[in-house]
Amino acid sequence: SFINIPVGSSAAEISAILKNAELIDSSYAFEIYIRNEGYADRLRAGDYEIESNLNYDAIVNILLIGPPLKTFELTTTEGLWLSETIESIAVQTGYDYSSLVNTLTSGSVQSKYLTDESLKEITNWEGLLFPDTYKFSVDADGAEIFQTMVDQLEFVINNIKKSENIPSWLQSEYELLIIASLIETEAKLDEDRPLVASVIRNRLELGMPLQLDSTILYALGERRTKVLLKDLQVDSVYNTYKYNNLPPTPISSFGKASIDGIFQNLDTKFIYYLLTDKNGDMTFTESYEEFINLKNKAKNEGVIP
Repeated sequence: SFINIPVGSSAAEISAILKNAELIDSSYAFEIYIRNEGYADRLRAGDYEIESNLNYDAIVNILLIGPPLKTFELTTTEGLWLSETIESIAVQTGYDYSSLVNTLTSGSVQSKYLTDESLKEITNWEGLLFPDTYKFSVDADGAEIFQTMVDQLEFVINNIKKSENIPSWLQSEYELLIIASLIETEAKLDEDRPLVASVIRNRLELGMPLQLDSTILYALGERRTKVLLKDLQVDSVYNTYKYNNLPPTPISSFGKASIDGIFQNLDTKFIYYLLTDKNGDMTFTESYEEFINLKNKAKNEGVIP
């Protein structure tokens, strides 16, 4: 039976509610029972669904614990741009997209990776909301949702740092986030993520531009499978064909596998990689000539456009 116990209900009123729902045989006997056992002032108000034919002890136990919290699950996936993550949250919660943006930049959400001033810029929040499935109470607001996602990112990284040192080729922990986002957008399979990290490392150490198509698409704000030659001229600090070094912020959300890929700290000579199979497999090489041959083969086989 579904029952509601209003706030402030007396022992007699609770007993009457249970009797009317045919959950107990005698309201008087139940009232005497809870008074004698010292439960009269400890039963909690709220909405309940209670099975029939339970004894007094079982019913009291349910009412002592209180009604189940009304919750919902919220899921965001790896590789989304911040705008896409916020849009997903808006769809799942019913909150307005613009209001969520305002909440994120209002100062009510904090991240150790941002200063008080930098947290007011929406672009600085890119990559700081960890993708996962979360459970929230139905009255959770945008600030609680965002802070939980920010805290989860820091929790994941801190857990890894308990047993692993941040690789010495990184200049800061924030660079870890940037590179993890690059790996997330470049690699399809988890086994390739440490190798992509090694290519990024090698290019940085050689002073080569990263030349990652995912950064071009991020700069353009367009989701598509092919980057055109004219796209490489986009005037953006995220254009890793025009500017050496890392982009100024992450370019997407990323999962733990991409973070782990950096911490594996593989020592390779690879400078190039290419998708060479439709199942997501990539081939890595230090030879530009081999890279071009692989690229032509992949195009002929329809693996890449």
